Amino acid sequence: MGSIRCDRFNIRSRQFPGLPMFRLDLCRCQGLLGLLLVLAAAPAVAFERSDGEQVFCEVEHGGRRVRVPEEYVGNGPVGTTHPALGGSAAVVRRQRDGSAKMIFDRFVMQRIASRSRLAADLVFYHECAHVRLQSDDEIEANCEAVREMRAVGYLDDEGYAALTAWHESMGRVAPRYGGTGRVFWQRTEACLARFDPPVVAQPAPELTTSPPQ
Repeated sequence: MGSIRCDRFNIRSRQFPGLPMFRLDLCRCQGLLGLLLVLAAAPAVAFERSDGEQVFCEVEHGGRRVRVPEEYVGNGPVGTTHPALGGSAAVVRRQRDGSAKMIFDRFVMQRIASRSRLAADLVFYHECAHVRLQSDDEIEANCEAVREMRAVGYLDDEGYAALTAWHESMGRVAPRYGGTGRVFWQRTEACLARFDPPVVAQPAPELTTSPPQ
């Protein structure tokens, strides 16, 4: 039999607007057997940041490092919020084996990205932080998300200022976030300032009041 030559290539979700974020790594093989298209790796659903980089949420589970599965629901810009998420951009759901899955609402995520693409990226890191910390605390998750974005070199001072502006524009939010976007960010900064070295030099004074819920 003759030799078979295989060329690797990939397909990304950006080529197909409206579909969930994914990347397929494929091989195109050609030889005496003819032209074959074979799947070289299982579909890997990844979050595609606003800079085009595909990232995964990786955590320790059962004594080994695993990638947290992601699911994208809803039908994007032409739809409405998905009832399973209740208007949230994303949630973490526990599975039967105790592992976690991150579920994103395409419509809400795209709505956030239309105002601030970096804020949509923060949502991914925020949900991953919930899984990594095994905590439902929104302030802790936001704090960890910002720290991770800084650690991987994705959040510079300009980006930090953009996230500050985004939070301050949020208006009223659920009590577990602090009541307002501004308080949410102030509490996040207070958390960031506790680390050595601090992610922020001086947290802003926290507001003592929030609108009635």
